Amino acid sequence: MILKYRTRQEAPAGSFDSFMIGADEIVLTSVTLEGIADGDQVVLGIDATWLKPLCDLGELEFFVKKDAPDGPVVYWTLETCFAKARTRENVTLAGNAGMRHFYLTVKSKEEKARIVSYALEGSVFAPA
Repeated sequence: MILKYRTRQEAPAGSFDSFMIGADEIVLTSVTLEGIADGDQVVLGIDATWLKPLCDLGELEFFVKKDAPDGPVVYWTLETCFAKARTRENVTLAGNAGMRHFYLTVKSKEEKARIVSYALEGSVFAPA
């Protein structure tokens, strides 16, 4: 595979005040990938640091959606932590010419998560 394009949107730790994630899903960030063609491979990388604000086990849901913030879910995971966690995941998709926008969204149904940093990286690879 040959890298055609890569972009990253991030908010590193210390660049903002950490904030509580609630039961309503919110968009953390998005990436727009140019030049995706049929047969390309799209790799989306999630990197988020978070902590729990209460004595309970922390819980945070991550979603990657395509096309719009309320678009189809292409990846979902539920993460838990005892004090602090770093969630790092890669999602690989078969590319097509209709793909362009991807969104990283989160929610914590019982408000048991506080975001410290986050990033979404998108890469487009062409077949060799």
